[in-house]
Amino acid sequence: MRNRAARALPAFALVVAVGIAVDGCATASSAASSASSASSASSASSASSASSPAATAAARASAPVYGPPGPDPACAAALKAEQTLRTRQGKDQANESALDQDFTNFANALSAAAQRDTRPATAKAMTALANDYTALVESQSGAAELPDMSTVEKDGTAFDKACS
Repeated sequence: MRNRAARALPAFALVVAVGIAVDGCATASSAASSASSASSASSASSASSASSPAATAAARASAPVYGPPGPDPACAAALKAEQTLRTRQGKDQANESALDQDFTNFANALSAAAQRDTRPATAKAMTALANDYTALVESQSGAAELPDMSTVEKDGTAFDKACS
């Protein structure tokens, strides 16, 4: 029993580090989405100064939208999975097998998002982070080594850059 408790502490520290590393992508995506919405509102208000309703509608439809693009669909799916993990992690905190399932679900969602992504760097970053979470779960049973903290941080940073 003592050996299992000794493994749980590094695993908890790893989860906290991964959460911190992944959190930056969500913040960056929110900022990009807000900037895109503000830009769209600005374009719409300048187009509304046209003389007729038909001209206004045509101007809005053809007006270019300036600003950063919205989040990549694969990143959006990965961020949704990360949010689900955070929600489930709070609920399942006292149940180790439920936490392992939450981490497995997150790793599977990241892998699926990576397969759908068209950008190789983003797919690689998602896959690496998914592998870290898979190794974390497998390390609880002794099937794999606990992932190195610096590797997880590096993979989280690469994921942040790819999805920002």
